[in-house]
Amino acid sequence: MLRASLSALAVVLAAAAAVEAEAQDRSSLDVSVSPQPLRSALLDFGLQAGVTIDAAGSERCGPSRGVRGRMSVDAALSRLTLGTHCAAHRVGPGAWRIFRLAASAPAASAPVREAVSSAPTLLDEVVVTAARSDHLLLSRAPYGLSSLDGLSLDRAGVTDLQGVSGRVAGLTVTNLGPGRDKLFIRGLADGPIAGQAQALVGLYLDEVRLTYDAPDPALRLADIGRIEVLRGPQGALYGAGSMGGVVQVVTRAPDPTGFYGRGTVEATVTRGGAPGHAAELMLNMPLLSDRLAVRLVGYDETIGGYVDDTALNLRNSGDMRRQGLRLSTLWQVNPAWTVRAGFLAQTINVDDTQYATLGPVAPYARRRSLSEPSRNDFDGVWVSVDGDLGWARLRASSSVQSHGLDARYDATPAATVFGLPGTAAMDQSDDLSAAVHEIRLSGDFAGRISWSAGLFFSEYTHDRTVAVSDGQGETPVLLQQRRDHVDEAALFGDAAYAVNDRLKVTLGARLFRVGVEHRSETTGAASFAGDDDLIGVAPRLVVEYDRGPFVFYALATEGYRGPGFNAGPVGAGGQQPLRAVRSDEIVAGEIGARFSFLDGRLRGRAAVFLADWRDIQSDRFDERGLPFTANLGDGRNRGIEGEVEWRAGSWTFDGHAVVNDPELTSPDPGFALGSDSRLPAVADFSVQAGLTHEARLAQATVRSELRIGYIGPTDIALSPTSNSTSAGYLTSQVGVSAEVGRWGIRASVDNLFNRDDDTFSFGNPFYASGDISTPQRPITGRLALTARF
Repeated sequence: MLRASLSALAVVLAAAAAVEAEAQDRSSLDVSVSPQPLRSALLDFGLQAGVTIDAAGSERCGPSRGVRGRMSVDAALSRLTLGTHCAAHRVGPGAWRIFRLAASAPAASAPVREAVSSAPTLLDEVVVTAARSDHLLLSRAPYGLSSLDGLSLDRAGVTDLQGVSGRVAGLTVTNLGPGRDKLFIRGLADGPIAGQAQALVGLYLDEVRLTYDAPDPALRLADIGRIEVLRGPQGALYGAGSMGGVVQVVTRAPDPTGFYGRGTVEATVTRGGAPGHAAELMLNMPLLSDRLAVRLVGYDETIGGYVDDTALNLRNSGDMRRQGLRLSTLWQVNPAWTVRAGFLAQTINVDDTQYATLGPVAPYARRRSLSEPSRNDFDGVWVSVDGDLGWARLRASSSVQSHGLDARYDATPAATVFGLPGTAAMDQSDDLSAAVHEIRLSGDFAGRISWSAGLFFSEYTHDRTVAVSDGQGETPVLLQQRRDHVDEAALFGDAAYAVNDRLKVTLGARLFRVGVEHRSETTGAASFAGDDDLIGVAPRLVVEYDRGPFVFYALATEGYRGPGFNAGPVGAGGQQPLRAVRSDEIVAGEIGARFSFLDGRLRGRAAVFLADWRDIQSDRFDERGLPFTANLGDGRNRGIEGEVEWRAGSWTFDGHAVVNDPELTSPDPGFALGSDSRLPAVADFSVQAGLTHEARLAQATVRSELRIGYIGPTDIALSPTSNSTSAGYLTSQVGVSAEVGRWGIRASVDNLFNRDDDTFSFGNPFYASGDISTPQRPITGRLALTARF
């Protein structure tokens, strides 16, 4: 069946190429931009149209009423700016500038139904938000910053960050399983498991931070506007827990101008594995015309397992079910003030882990004594207010979230250590709650200075229970309970000075305090209580030089994580685990350039970077297999990365490559890994490329895509005596999507060559290193049907 599907896709690709002469007229395009502040509307439009818009002049513009339909860029910009007291002026090929009018513009025209837009894969234009700037053009951004359009991800069937990682340079997602993975950026990795150490990458959904010291909740990427990846330490902008960078998922805003919706059903088949299916629904409902609307997104998804357990007589174990609901609201109070609020909830249930064992039963089988189910529940609410004070722009936001996780490890190899005669299981339960509040002001002064300043406060509580038992419901023989309460307060600000039309210097800093309170009790050990804090300043310096088609930049940034404590027994003679865990910090530098030629049809970015990491925190396992946090010592990473996109008629090529050299330069004497050890869980190099074709076939718009990549070898050092390596592996995907009126269809095949290479050589701390592998999912076909109404 998969061979037939692949053959059919190849025929469609060939047909699409044959009709290139009949490709659609590039002077018009499908546009779908909802009502919102003009800056945000221009961002959405620029991402869809692939044009450059200088939005700095939109500082005092009113909100846009949006636009939907098929039209030229000039017509779309005219409609976007109607009623905003601003207009767009063409300043060059593919480039526009926004300026304020002296008088109001006419009222906007009646809304039309949602349309499907055409957009490039790797975005390079308009305002980006991850850099915390009100009018930063991505094409001129002096950072390691990339943005992917949600529409192109939807057409490719990308529904999680695993799929995103193959389309943007430097982003790594571990492969422990849905709801259990960690994110790393630019080779800065602290190990394969998520424990008490705060996450290295700040992950955000609009105003909600999704990760603290827990794994990625793996929210389904449903109804997404764009995804931004900001590389390098971001302590000055985002505070603790952004040492590697930031990933921001921006959803599509509610639209007060009309009712419409979209529904998608999908079927999945995997060679030798269980089938899967998914359903997704979006409803946009205006409550007060042009002023108030809600947007509802819901989904239910099942992904079939593909690993057999011969000892337990289980076939295709590892089924995953993901269900979620998201509700967002937009209230345009008046032209100067906007209020947004939202709620989201998702649950993931997995009936077993997805690793296999090496040996005669490889590659898609294993022998274990117990199944290892897991659960990941996430919910959150948020509210934000944006307004114009005349002398400055204000944004205030608050969010509250809860995150619950359960996971089981088969601990039978260590049963005798715990005094159990047969099977043994370690069950871990985590409950996290967090609240985050921020208020920020920004503005411009005298045409050459832009500034921002604000206050930040967050607090979260993490309750963890670890229990070791026989796995049959008997009383645990070991029970560890701990509570960690962390609060962070900060005052931050930055200022950018344009020395002249080409040279700009930005200086920023964050004055912060992180406080930690810890309480724990462990069977056979004395209870413990401890308090600690960290006070410091995280600076940021950026120098940029804009030279026509090139933007050159150099920057220095810093990131940090607060201190902590370990529960349970501590090591003897200064050996880890120690009771106290020291804070760690990263100081990084970067030199890079962006370029754009051929009226923006050829564009890209390249950078070299160096990061110095002190007192590296890492979640590990002790000799009994119980979790603790270690300070590994000092390390560094240096590397080079690049991204490029080239559009030639109806064809688009994009690619990226990263080379890392992550190493532990000075191991901590209490955790004596060798001085030549590598930082764990990140490949030394990777390369990815994609080729996309778009054509008109009769009344249909057909898009075809082929992607291929290679991820290099990866080391995973769990302890001084436990080290495993994953060999490199090849990734591949082909897909075709078509839209005809209100209907859309998508077909894709992943792992075209049916490779079974190891992607992640960790799964269970109680089994010998080198015994475990996580093979690639076998060749998998997907078919999806979408209806718009």
